[in-house]
Amino acid sequence: MENKTRTLRPVCLFAQHGGTGALPAHTRFFLRQIAQSGYRLHVALSGRDNDVSARDGLADLDVTFHPRPNLGLDFGAWQALLAAGCAGDASEILLTNDSVFGPFAPLPPLVDTMRARQYDIWGMVESQAITRHLQSWFVVLTPEALAHPALQRVFAQPFDAMTKEEIVLHGELGLGLAMAASGLRIGASWSGRRGLARLLAVNPMHTDWLTVLRSGRAPFIKTELLRDNPSGIWSAAYWRRSLPQGSPFDPSWIEAYLACNPRRTATRHASLRARIIQALASEDRRAAFGALMRSGLLRNWRI
Repeated sequence: MENKTRTLRPVCLFAQHGGTGALPAHTRFFLRQIAQSGYRLHVALSGRDNDVSARDGLADLDVTFHPRPNLGLDFGAWQALLAAGCAGDASEILLTNDSVFGPFAPLPPLVDTMRARQYDIWGMVESQAITRHLQSWFVVLTPEALAHPALQRVFAQPFDAMTKEEIVLHGELGLGLAMAASGLRIGASWSGRRGLARLLAVNPMHTDWLTVLRSGRAPFIKTELLRDNPSGIWSAAYWRRSLPQGSPFDPSWIEAYLACNPRRTATRHASLRARIIQALASEDRRAAFGALMRSGLLRNWRI
């Protein structure tokens, strides 16, 4: 009898939402970087009826597309891919999505560095907001970690029936609590250490985006920051001059995306007091206070 053994390899479960036609150029670039890091790609196309146009420019990659209803956001998409058996032959599982621009530096060396540390679970960015957790837009797990009962309880939830707020609470934050309860070895490529960030529940990919980007440990910018800027981060308007020199990422891809995707939420006009507190909590506080000084808003301010 022939003895067949399964060949295990890294698998990426990628959540892509909405749109028609070919995937945006920055998303195709991200997928190529993931593939160059050794991952076989399974892409959930939420809100699409077919995958014909999504294949444009990606025919040479080891990628399978899975059209599905636009329900459950990222956790609903990952849940559907897991239910379809997409991680059945995985040596490790990457959960990620189309909510970032980048990477602005090659991804394979960063992934290799984190793999060498042999974590059970690792993420690109750790957040202290509300509770310590890995931001869910890039999380890598071993099959054993994914199979842990604490994590299985998270992925068994009815995400397709939840609101965005519920998914953040029960998905991203719930996953952080499950990781803490599991006793598994957990790490992050980038992690901030300012205690105020937890107290004020700030998002480091917004408030600290410059520090995160310049660290080289998480070479990404969130699309929401540049499209909506919901926290009113002043420095976000100067994203282009902040990109690393010699990056393989083409800045025109960001401009094309922003031109086709209008702001979804109104930019918050925070009070001066709120901006000062935000600056104190930020890893980018020097840049934040510099912007306030140049604006002249601090000139006549009193506590």
